[in-house]
Amino acid sequence: MKFHAVSDIEWKSIVSFHFTRTNVHEITQLGRLLEPLWGVGDVYADSGYLSMENCSLIACKGGTPYIRPKRTTTGKGRRMPWNHPYAEMFDRYNSNREEWLKKYHKRSTIESVFSSIKRKLGGYVTSIKRDMQIIEISLKIIVYNLMILARKRIGEYF
Repeated sequence: MKFHAVSDIEWKSIVSFHFTRTNVHEITQLGRLLEPLWGVGDVYADSGYLSMENCSLIACKGGTPYIRPKRTTTGKGRRMPWNHPYAEMFDRYNSNREEWLKKYHKRSTIESVFSSIKRKLGGYVTSIKRDMQIIEISLKIIVYNLMILARKRIGEYF
């Protein structure tokens, strides 16, 4: 089972997630993750999500894609208009790579969120059946988000 998630960088919470079988590629899952969201802003994703379609989807949701190009990516694939979100992202990457990578580094937030969940709520599941594993992980995500909310609310008072 694979876990796909979108994390909010400011709150460090998980705002959208779902599960797939292990043989399902990430590139096909971004639409489902972004479906309930709007006005997404900058979207930082690993290269598994890199595609022209995903860059367009992010732009349609009001965002700017930051999906790290793979080593083999040249940006010279299918013909696309010069103002296509994929082409614009690739141009930003090539014109000022250091600045682009500095921004892209915010993607590490999702890794820290996963690490935090594992530390606070356990990095394992006790359920045997897949359906119960999904419920168990989903409950961990809900509890984690409630912990984040409580910490933010308490911080407002002190």
